[in-house]
Amino acid sequence: MPKTYTESEREQIIIRLKKAANEMLMKKGVKKTTVDELVKLAGIPKGTFYLFYPCKEVLFFDAAQDFHEQVDDYITKGFLSIIASHNIDPEEEGAFSECIDEIAEVILGAMEITTTSCLKVLLEPEAMNQVLSKLPEDLLQNHRDQDTRMGAGIIAKVAARKGLDVEAVVGSFSMILFGSMYKHVIGEENLRESMRMLVKGLVIQILE
Repeated sequence: MPKTYTESEREQIIIRLKKAANEMLMKKGVKKTTVDELVKLAGIPKGTFYLFYPCKEVLFFDAAQDFHEQVDDYITKGFLSIIASHNIDPEEEGAFSECIDEIAEVILGAMEITTTSCLKVLLEPEAMNQVLSKLPEDLLQNHRDQDTRMGAGIIAKVAARKGLDVEAVVGSFSMILFGSMYKHVIGEENLRESMRMLVKGLVIQILE
């Protein structure tokens, strides 16, 4: 008979599994990581894993969502801080033009959260497709809904008001993120400044 866990025990197990998932994804990726490795790292029996997740891909998605929310929170707080400190009306034309550098730094900080977590691994199309293919429809829908509510939506709204293609704007930020994966080509010492220049250029096109 399966062991019954208290709510506190369940929360701790999920935290340990997510931590293990992030570590293993960064180390070995989606395909090569096994449930055996995850439960060993989390310090739980293999049978217990399946009380919480039907497969490793759903765990990976769950772990990534935590970082997704962290990125969203970082962007939202950063933008709200800029709006408050400069007394900005976001609906006003050109309202953000005096704080381009600050906005670029917020976005760059959010990108750095992405590139130092398992989100970086899941940006790779093959890895993302493997994870998404195993997700139940309700989780997929929640993911889509969350994307539309992200703090980055502030930029998307401004872009839409200016008649810019929002999908192209999102794609541009994604391309900068993908470029960060080639730090061995760019040179690690140049990576942050290179990304900052690209982000600032994009922000200027959107917000000025």
